[in-house]
Amino acid sequence: MRSTSEYSTLAPAYRKALKTRRLVALYFYSEQCHACHWASRVFRRIAEGFKPLADSYMLDVDKSPRHERVSGFPTILFYKNGKLLEHLKGIGDEEMLEQSFIRYIGKIKPAPVQHKPKHDTAWLYQALRNLRTLPRTSPRNFS
Repeated sequence: MRSTSEYSTLAPAYRKALKTRRLVALYFYSEQCHACHWASRVFRRIAEGFKPLADSYMLDVDKSPRHERVSGFPTILFYKNGKLLEHLKGIGDEEMLEQSFIRYIGKIKPAPVQHKPKHDTAWLYQALRNLRTLPRTSPRNFS
């Protein structure tokens, strides 16, 4: 866990991003890092699935303020309520990264698949307009 004094030493950009109750994943990478190219695609794909419940940031270390916990690349820091929950140096594999998101958010249901209706309203009106019924026959007397 992080102490309050450590939070105050962070750059204002990080403090603003961490001022939320949602899970925040900070992914640090470098353009010169070959492992980061693969890891960036994996992080982006997995973080996209948790987008409704977590804020994910991909930060190039050359263009963003220095973070004291980042010493190698790629690095992922998970924060919730402004507290550091997990520090991953390297991603490992896709399952491990996804388990880290699930550990702090919980499993999310996949989006329901929207099925196209087999018939729309225009089809129904057309079918009813063309519907023909047989005329009733007159009652027969079998006496």
